[in-house]
Amino acid sequence: MKNFNIHTLIIMALLAALGAVFSAFLSLELNFTGVKTVEISLTPLPVMLAGIFFGPLAGGIVGFVSDTAGFFMGVQMGAYNPVFSITMALFGVIAGFFYLRSKKNSIWKVTGAAVTAQIVCSVVLNTLFVWLFYGVPIVVLLPPRLIGAAVELPLYAWLLMTLVESLRPLINKRLKLAQA
Repeated sequence: MKNFNIHTLIIMALLAALGAVFSAFLSLELNFTGVKTVEISLTPLPVMLAGIFFGPLAGGIVGFVSDTAGFFMGVQMGAYNPVFSITMALFGVIAGFFYLRSKKNSIWKVTGAAVTAQIVCSVVLNTLFVWLFYGVPIVVLLPPRLIGAAVELPLYAWLLMTLVESLRPLINKRLKLAQA
């Protein structure tokens, strides 16, 4: 995060706010067991964008802040559990690692970042945490989570590819102006 200046912080704050709004108001929660089993949401998009544009640390910060703020802004079941915010932060960290060496965008890089983040965070970690904290059997959790991941993956890949291509010139221009 070489360009961790005021402009970067502002863009990160905007992405976190967008993620919080997505989390609080534009997510579809499916409750098959009395506990939120699956959540279809666009929240990972601004989180992964932060990781792609500003690195894994920025992606992690945006992910944690957007999930935490989204929880307290929206109507959620149960108490706040920061473990799920850490999982959302991993979306940004993973996407950031995919773009760490080269900022060049490709469908393979975007798809790899989306697939890896979705499998690690949504399918594996969140399933494990719901099982550990709420006692919902994994055999009940896994099928709907796999279906949710299959729905979200192509959407994430397409939107990320489009947004990275569209926003990169704007972000690069803002950062160059900030450095001048």
